Amino acid sequence: MPYAGAVYTFTETFGIERPSADVWAILIDFPNVPAWEKDVLEVTQTSLGVPAVGTTFVARRLFGGRESLINCRITAWEDGRSVAMELEGGMVRRASVTYAVEPTDVGSCRVSYSIHGQMRPLLAWTTPLIPTIGRRLVRGNLANLARLAEGGPSRKP
Repeated sequence: MPYAGAVYTFTETFGIERPSADVWAILIDFPNVPAWEKDVLEVTQTSLGVPAVGTTFVARRLFGGRESLINCRITAWEDGRSVAMELEGGMVRRASVTYAVEPTDVGSCRVSYSIHGQMRPLLAWTTPLIPTIGRRLVRGNLANLARLAEGGPSRKP
């Protein structure tokens, strides 16, 4: 996705000891995202129907201790495998995020998170820091997703 101005991009992958179908079901239960994603307070679907390409959501989350709203729209969907979303709001001018679930064995899978984004103009100076900060946050989120899928307690600070 071509954006004018400074962009950031990174990918993180995490192994989970649960079948990919089980992890996919948790991943696309969007109202339940606050159970495993740090600083997400609430996710509300704003369009009708089951999640698919074109479905919209609003996520209420914290950025730097301040609450903000993030508008989300599903742009690609491969059932049981991947979902891509466009995000706008908060500190993010816009971003494209993809979650992918890949079976590695009968009872395990690998979840990948990729992002390509741009910060709001006043925060553009933070762009070089985003991959380092983001990777740490995403690793924690994926570890929480794994604990939730594997039946253990989530560690949401």
